[in-house]
Amino acid sequence: MIIDRSDTFLLRAFAKVKLPVGKHRLLLRSRTLSRLQVDGKIIANLKKAPSGTSAHGKVSAGPQDLGKGVRLLRPGMQEVVVEFQSTGKTHIFLLESFVGGNGKLRPETGDLSVSISINGAPFALLSPRENLPLTDTSWNKYTTAARERLRLLNRQARAEQGAEETERWERHHKIAREIAAKKPTIDIPEPVKGYPAQNTIDHFINAKLHKAGRRPLPLTEDWAFLRRASLDSNGVVPSMEVIEEFEKDKRNDRRARAINRLLKENVAWADHWTSYWQDVLAENPNIVKPKLNNTGPFRFWIHESLQDNKPMDRFATELVMMEGSRYYGGPAGFGIATQNDVPMAAKAQILGQAFLGMQMKCARCHDAPFHSFNQKDLFSIAAMLERKPIAVPSTSTVPKIVGHKPRIEISLKPGASVAPDWPFQPAQLSEPVSSDSRAQLAGFIIGAHGDRFAKVLVNRVWQRYFGWGLVEPADDWEKTEASHPALLDWLGREFILSGFDLKHIARLIMNSHAYQRQVDPSLTGANDIAKRLFAGPARRRMTAEQLVDSLFTVSGKQMGTEQLTLDVNGRGSVTVFMNLGLPRRAWEFTSLSNERDRPSLAIPKVQSVVDILSAFGWRDARQDARTTRDHEPNVLQPAIVSNGIIGKRITQLSDDSAFTELALQPILCEKLVKAVYRRILSRLPTEKEQLMMNNHLRTVYDNRVVKGATIFSAQEKVLDVSWNNHFSVEANRIKIELERLAREGDPPTRRLRGEWRERMEDVIYALVNSPEFIFIP
Repeated sequence: MIIDRSDTFLLRAFAKVKLPVGKHRLLLRSRTLSRLQVDGKIIANLKKAPSGTSAHGKVSAGPQDLGKGVRLLRPGMQEVVVEFQSTGKTHIFLLESFVGGNGKLRPETGDLSVSISINGAPFALLSPRENLPLTDTSWNKYTTAARERLRLLNRQARAEQGAEETERWERHHKIAREIAAKKPTIDIPEPVKGYPAQNTIDHFINAKLHKAGRRPLPLTEDWAFLRRASLDSNGVVPSMEVIEEFEKDKRNDRRARAINRLLKENVAWADHWTSYWQDVLAENPNIVKPKLNNTGPFRFWIHESLQDNKPMDRFATELVMMEGSRYYGGPAGFGIATQNDVPMAAKAQILGQAFLGMQMKCARCHDAPFHSFNQKDLFSIAAMLERKPIAVPSTSTVPKIVGHKPRIEISLKPGASVAPDWPFQPAQLSEPVSSDSRAQLAGFIIGAHGDRFAKVLVNRVWQRYFGWGLVEPADDWEKTEASHPALLDWLGREFILSGFDLKHIARLIMNSHAYQRQVDPSLTGANDIAKRLFAGPARRRMTAEQLVDSLFTVSGKQMGTEQLTLDVNGRGSVTVFMNLGLPRRAWEFTSLSNERDRPSLAIPKVQSVVDILSAFGWRDARQDARTTRDHEPNVLQPAIVSNGIIGKRITQLSDDSAFTELALQPILCEKLVKAVYRRILSRLPTEKEQLMMNNHLRTVYDNRVVKGATIFSAQEKVLDVSWNNHFSVEANRIKIELERLAREGDPPTRRLRGEWRERMEDVIYALVNSPEFIFIP
């Protein structure tokens, strides 16, 4: 897993490059101490970078212009240009650069690079194989590809270095399967005549439907199914490639095959489920002063675990152990909660709620009045996490009022010492108990309640896919019953037999007739077990993350925001400033920590995404764990999609829009309309829709393309505004201007005539703002 680097490290890179005869210029860019050698001779040096994060600095002058289109130097970076005479032979280039420092500075390379201008030509990255111009567009493409290479490299490294651990968990799962096989079999109901079924799940659902006198709803049509399955597996509407592959498949099991293809998308699966576990586990990093009652960004461990399809019992165990990096993405970040006199009590509550359906929050201060837990139960688990006895603080009590009998009981007095101990009835563990109390706790969570852990996890998946769980609330099982107890038992056992594979449960549910049925508008009662019949899934809207990611998916555009940090020049300690990088999907955003509301501390493009996420129920700060969000509709939601910055960016036909490329193709208007509907709504238009959109787009359709027009290209403006100078009046002025530019959106393409382009934008605007886009079919 991700760990901390204890000190500065040296990065070395070399290449053999054959150059033409002549005098060339070399450009070295680095954040801190670096040097460049050619054929063993040092020809360029950069000094050590300054450190410190005073807020009273001045805005520095703009970077030097190295030629038309050349990417400008970023804040916090240094550069030097030197001349080099080549004799036409192959030269050996060696770059050496220090990264990070003193165990505190973030180990970031920034725009570390060597570029070359051959005989006066524009600068390009120095490479023995590729011609990569040093422009913003080329650099962004290169770094995107580099991040993907690193992701694959890291995944391979995790598999290789974790092989022994993986084998240990496989042995553990073998024992768990043997224990499960010895338990009494679960009776599967007989098929109900006339009630369609596609797998075992349907027999349980149909039996209760038949008993209640209800018939199952019919299957949803193919394109609605594909859209639902794509959103539920990968968090986005289906891409054109997914739609076309499904369309070509004419076999009877095409739906099952589509589900398998969707579930193979490991990164997209992780993108979708990471945001869920961020809520459930209260992942709450802060990009400023991360030690102040926030967690570290253990989001990266969550994402990597889901990418690797890590067994969920191992997932829970690693979280409990809290090892790895605190600030760079290891599960140790889960343990950060400095402004809390008993931080592990908060973590014990989160773990119980997430994995056992135990709501122990009240036990922080008194015995829970509506649950069977008392203070000692919670503090015993907290002590197991602390690995030592803990004293009950004065904050964990309720003052007595003279003459008033409280409705709650307080069984522990402030100062009482509570030893590490599992307070509930223990069960035999499948392997020897470790001397480490955290390891013991993990063992009890995944095994002490028999099948409880497995049932809680499969119920979470069911709730996500059907809108309601078999048990409600999904995170508080104290006084609830399962609507289909035998089905819950069967799914829990399937989970155990699969080796606690979350995708296996997803595949089972998604292949059921119950999941693929039309939406049941009557499925609205969470607490009435009799109404949870699941004749079809409940009506659901996209989550905030699904909406934002789907908007960018249909437009073909990148997020294109700033870095998620207020220390853009990398001078601050990781304990003072975090850098969560360039967001690629919606789960990567967090609170922007601008409580002072200073324009200089704004991150305008990031803010535009945070605004739309917040309107649809996303929380920028997760001080507490939560399974379900506030999904109630409000007037801000349609307003921000139709009039907000993101809505404008998606509908604008800029040069980076997939709709622009579609409109430039030599196709009939009717075919263009069909392609737009498929891309946005995952279906073909009706006859009425086709006619209406054809009539709207036919005006000057044949002359829509501007011949000879070029792609809009402009250097990204670089302005040194950060925490270091946020008291500056000039910094405020610059950020206000950047906010204005962000509101303008992406510049429209010059390759389409303005009159027709605006008509095309009307069509896109209408479809992305339709209720059909927001609701999951």
